[in-house]
Amino acid sequence: MSSSISRPRAPSRSTEGASARQRLLDAAGPIFAERGFEGVTVRDLAAEARVNVAAVGYHFGDKLGLYRAVIDLVQEQREECFLQSDTAQDPVVRFTQLVRALLSQMKASTDSSWEIQLLLREIQRPTPIFEHMVRVILRPRFDYLIATLRELSEVELTSEDYDQLALGIVGQCSFFVLNAKMVNFLIPSNHAQTVDLDRVTTHMVATTLTTLESGTVLDFKMKIKSILSESIDSR
Repeated sequence: MSSSISRPRAPSRSTEGASARQRLLDAAGPIFAERGFEGVTVRDLAAEARVNVAAVGYHFGDKLGLYRAVIDLVQEQREECFLQSDTAQDPVVRFTQLVRALLSQMKASTDSSWEIQLLLREIQRPTPIFEHMVRVILRPRFDYLIATLRELSEVELTSEDYDQLALGIVGQCSFFVLNAKMVNFLIPSNHAQTVDLDRVTTHMVATTLTTLESGTVLDFKMKIKSILSESIDSR
């Protein structure tokens, strides 16, 4: 009586290709973040992903194509953080969720380290992908933030005012998360709860709403412009 030994079926070419593509994506992000686009070669990427060098060209066209795919992947992951804020009908609820999502997303990126590092590298040393990154990652969220601020405002502000308010919110989020060590040094240990994400969100939303609901903001702007003008003239 003959017996046969069963052997595991070899993976199909399509399965192998999908696996190679995913391994490249998984490997490329941290390397690009650590060394920058110019500091990484195709051979480096292939070696880290344990694939043939030709796989980069086959799946992404070239190194820049792989880099762009990584940026798009980061965008998809970031987008998930904002789904909840997009659904609320109350603009105050939507704004609160948006600020909390910005803080949470930055905190998550900082904890995983390479995502935020990759984006910061691209901002500081732009590649041909920079405009694409702004268009698919930064611009949609920024426009949405401005639209929400306009909806909340009870005073008539200029487009420049809304731009500055939005930039201020993004700047505060970035500062609290990206400069956590500095914040922890500046804030006494017994006040550590001050930098809790919920408390930061509450403070940012409350102060912004006060600004948008108070007609005195325009009076203060005129007074500050006068102070700055006098300061310049006195030099």
